[in-house]
Amino acid sequence: MSDYTETTGPVVRPGARLPSTVEEMLAQRKPMVGRTLNDYVEDLHVKLWADPAYQRLLEAVYDEDAVEGSLAADNLEAAGMIRAMALKDEILQVSGRKKVTISKALGVVLRRYHMSRNERAVTLGGQPVGSPHTDRG
Repeated sequence: MSDYTETTGPVVRPGARLPSTVEEMLAQRKPMVGRTLNDYVEDLHVKLWADPAYQRLLEAVYDEDAVEGSLAADNLEAAGMIRAMALKDEILQVSGRKKVTISKALGVVLRRYHMSRNERAVTLGGQPVGSPHTDRG
């Protein structure tokens, strides 16, 4: 069937009916996704933050300054600490994950707090001064 007729012009169809009650409205909402791995890792990151060893693993912005000589290695060590705490606290959403997966989630968490290595590498006195990929002077 056409959306246009020669005798009457465009066919106007009413939009979907709005729900008439709160219950109807709630019944048609999209399901909540729930907490993500990033959210669980954030909880554990906050709990671990008081540990100086954990902070040391996240402090370096260059491989030369990393505890293990590599930012990637330090990220995996920090992820290991997160996973160990998840095992202790029985947080199944994290405890069964690979370190590399936890490390990626930790990167998201650090960006939430503006604490990522890249963000900190381009600051001076807490103020951004350039990009780590272009200002190597």
